[in-house]
Amino acid sequence: MAAFVDVLVIVVLVLAIYAEAGRGLFLALSDVVRVAAALILGLAAYTLVQFIARSYPASLVTFGLVALIAILSVPAAIRAATLDPVWAKTVPARIGASLVGAGLGVAICAAFVPVLSRTPEVGLVIARSQLGSRFLSAAPWFHYAADRFDLDLPMLNLSPERFEEEGTPARPRLVRRINYSRLDGSTCIACGGRVHFVGYEQRFSFSVSPRFVCAECERTSDGCQTFEGFHLMYDRCPVRVAAKLGPIDCGVWPSGVGVIPRGPCPVCKE
Repeated sequence: MAAFVDVLVIVVLVLAIYAEAGRGLFLALSDVVRVAAALILGLAAYTLVQFIARSYPASLVTFGLVALIAILSVPAAIRAATLDPVWAKTVPARIGASLVGAGLGVAICAAFVPVLSRTPEVGLVIARSQLGSRFLSAAPWFHYAADRFDLDLPMLNLSPERFEEEGTPARPRLVRRINYSRLDGSTCIACGGRVHFVGYEQRFSFSVSPRFVCAECERTSDGCQTFEGFHLMYDRCPVRVAAKLGPIDCGVWPSGVGVIPRGPCPVCKE
């Protein structure tokens, strides 16, 4: 199965190179323009619908429709203007177009391979492949980009909805993506110190999770061992959860020792 992933990646790259080389450099560059336009217009439409409706499904449908319209409208405009210069079909231009196609093929794989890896079964197969695993290693950069522009994008999550269910099998679900970069400097539930956001790191070769380390007690977590992070992730106070469960620890980046949070909580004053 891992070899099949490599073959699929190669097929995507070869088809992209062949298609753009056949179209010529001018139309290949127009493909780059329409993809960029589709992403910009789609994200703008997504953000608007999300702001108005607060619905991820409606926002994603809107993004898809607007992006599709943008992608289809650019070739139509080019055909209407009969723009396809002769120089774009020369040998050097076709070589340039093939390079553009290679870039588009890489971009397609970089976008879809991490999404396909969100289920453990598929993720393990991709992680064992030679080419697919390389695209997985680039997955953290998508999180950094989303944090940088503070995009309210949904993500397919395998984590449970409640902290009490940590460690139990969870179905993939569409949830709000948290800007973990903004939790840098949040409050440690163990010692009350400031927690440093280390970054997004890979787990099990296919899963990406944020990692935090307390500057004082060196407690590690995915953000759940901070008052602010726990509230964002579970919409509950860790003080109340620990009062019910006893000492708690992170299931993603465990410290090995559970703790009872020291209140009062800086978020809800519990």
